[in-house]
Amino acid sequence: MRMGFTLIELIFVILLIGILGGIGMSLYRPDRGLADARFIASKIMESRYKAIGYERLNFDSSVLAGSVGCVTLDRSGLDDPPSEAGGYRLGKRTQIVVTGLSGNTICFDEKGYPHDGDFTTGSLLHQKVDINVSTPKNSYIISVMPFSGYAKIVY
Repeated sequence: MRMGFTLIELIFVILLIGILGGIGMSLYRPDRGLADARFIASKIMESRYKAIGYERLNFDSSVLAGSVGCVTLDRSGLDDPPSEAGGYRLGKRTQIVVTGLSGNTICFDEKGYPHDGDFTTGSLLHQKVDINVSTPKNSYIISVMPFSGYAKIVY
């Protein structure tokens, strides 16, 4: 009458679980397009957050120069600068197409309202901006809402 497993049987089962786990991990690939879309949406919301409460006028009512509250929606404007902690880089095959802007820069004023590239009165966005983030496998759309400046990913 047998009461348990032998050491050889236990080692064999652990080895089998390790092999199956290794094969399963090698087949798992994260969705790079979704990661890139989330990163771009977070960069948009970060620039909106930085712009809220930022006064752009000097005491003499002249406009301060600077890009606080603006983000350029292309590879050079979105990649994080390298640092000790690393930095996020968009995928090599990620394509970004912007519709709803005259260029590829969206700016936010001190109230968080989105503008088309600059801060003139006529540049306030009255229609949503769609940013199509696509990879060879899939495509995602980031919509920036007019007036609120809220960015959401449409699956």
